[in-house]
Amino acid sequence: MRTILLLFILVFLCINGSPIFAGTTGNKGRVTGLDIPRFVSLKNNKTFVRRGPGKSYRIDWILEKPGFPLRIIGEHNHWRQIEDFQGDKGWIYFRLLSGKRTIITIQNKILLRKKVAQGSKPIAILDTGVIGELIKTTQESCQAKFQNYKGWIDKIQVWGC
Repeated sequence: MRTILLLFILVFLCINGSPIFAGTTGNKGRVTGLDIPRFVSLKNNKTFVRRGPGKSYRIDWILEKPGFPLRIIGEHNHWRQIEDFQGDKGWIYFRLLSGKRTIITIQNKILLRKKVAQGSKPIAILDTGVIGELIKTTQESCQAKFQNYKGWIDKIQVWGC
């Protein structure tokens, strides 16, 4: 009888998921408890991206643009595993990252609109690789500030929104 009961519980958990985590969406970081994945940005103008979570790991590349948007995809002690808009991955020390949300344009000749509506007056034309400060989002658009221009842009035209 006990074996049948244990088997039933195991089957139930496999089908319905753990009752402890029922109703949660997404993953949480083991270190911070924050959502994984989540977007952040670079604080400094010279940041080493390493192969693993520690100073003993090789530096794969150097990011040199403050405000550059990144997605945190993992955590290990004081290190965050990140991914950029091109899909490159690595590890950065947590103090070199900011919770400030930024976006980067991934298409060429993008119209920055004055209002959220598609037919709204364009106020700027943006090239690929332009970084802006994210202000707010809707279902299909993001409001952002690019230098002195504040406007709306479609989510499919940027990364980090």
